[in-house]
Parts: sequence; structure tokens; C-alpha cells
Amino acid sequence: MEITVMIEAVLLDIDGTLIDNNVLHLLAWQRALRRVGRHVDATTILHKLGMGSDKLPADILGPDDRVAVEKARQFHGEEYTDKGLIDHAEPLPGAAALLRALKDRGIRTALASSAKLEEVEKSLAQLGGPGAVDVAVSSADVSTTKPDPDVFDTALEKLGRPSGALVIGDTVYDVDAARKAGLPCVCVLSGGIEREVLAKAGAAAIYVDAADVAAHLDAILAPPASS
Repeated sequence: MEITVMIEAVLLDIDGTLIDNNVLHLLAWQRALRRVGRHVDATTILHKLGMGSDKLPADILGPDDRVAVEKARQFHGEEYTDKGLIDHAEPLPGAAALLRALKDRGIRTALASSAKLEEVEKSLAQLGGPGAVDVAVSSADVSTTKPDPDVFDTALEKLGRPSGALVIGDTVYDVDAARKAGLPCVCVLSGGIEREVLAKAGAAAIYVDAADVAAHLDAILAPPASS
């Protein structure tokens, strides 16, 4: 989806986009799935990241195995939060600077994530605190998570329905949810998803990381000049 309007707001995914924690989530899911008797390779799990944690285990295990799905969700929380993997998460290069650059340009910003509220709050603290963005949306604010568009729709609503907005994310589920919300999605490679996969999914543009996005920000925010 091309960017064809002047951008007034940017909705930013967190995991893998602003915070370096995709590998930590991958490890948590791998351990959680092992605890329900399933040995799933890392590449398979990596390509499911970005999907809400309420959906990922069912996508891997199958929706009919409800007991194993629910246990895997519980075990993921234990592995990621209770056992301290979350404590190793830190901002990706240029993440905080990107938020400042958007604010300096008068662009309204929203963190828009399928993660739990406590995870979003921890990430926000690492990125400069509540004042770093205008609003933050977590799984607690929506009834369905990515790849459904509710996270982005809710962020747009909280921002007052700006006339032009885009998403910055790192997975095909960000691209898919953005498309369903009628938004283009600029992607970064910092989450570990291959460039060709993101391009095939329909990313409007692809950059290395948040620092690379910040370096090209004026070009990203401005629509192409009409001929």
C-alpha cells in the first residue's frame, strides 16, 4: 500500500520494532510449547511473532487442542515475565530518537501493540516515559489482537481520527492489520523477518531499523509529489 497522503500520525508496533525482544519471546514460546509436549523449531515460531499471544499457540497447535493452547499461553507468560526474560529487553538502535523526531515534526504518535498492558508500560518507560508518545494501546484495550486491526483502529480513535496515518512495524501481521485498518505499513528488519517476506506481505517501504527510519523520516512522511 503506497503512502499517498500527508501523514499526521504514526502508529508504532513495539516488539521487534522499538524494543529488542523478539528473540526473547521466541525463546519463551519455544519453552512453553515444549512444556505442552511440542518441539517447534525456532524459524517457525519467529514467523508467527507479531500475532497476538491469544492466537499464536492455536495457530501452531491447532484450535481444537484447547487445553494445550491455554496451557501454552500460560507457560509463555511464566517464561517471559515470571522467569525474567523480559528483563533482558532493551530499546533497539534509534528507537527513542525516532519518537523524538516524530514529536519534533508535530506528528502525533501511538504505541499500538498486541502485548499485555504491563509489557507496554515497561517498554514505554524504556523509551522515555509516558510523554514520549501521545497514546499507548495494549491488548487490554481491544477485543481481538493482530492480525485483526483493532489495535490500530483503537489507536486512531484515541488520536482523534487523523486524516493521514501510517504504521511502523516488523512483521507480516503488522502489515496485515494495517491493511485491514486502511493504513500503509512501513517495516523494519530489526525483528528478524526477512526483507522478501515483508515485501511480499505488502510493506509500503522497508528499512533496517528505527534509526534508519529516522534518517529517512521526511521522505516517509511526505506523499509523493504529483506530476
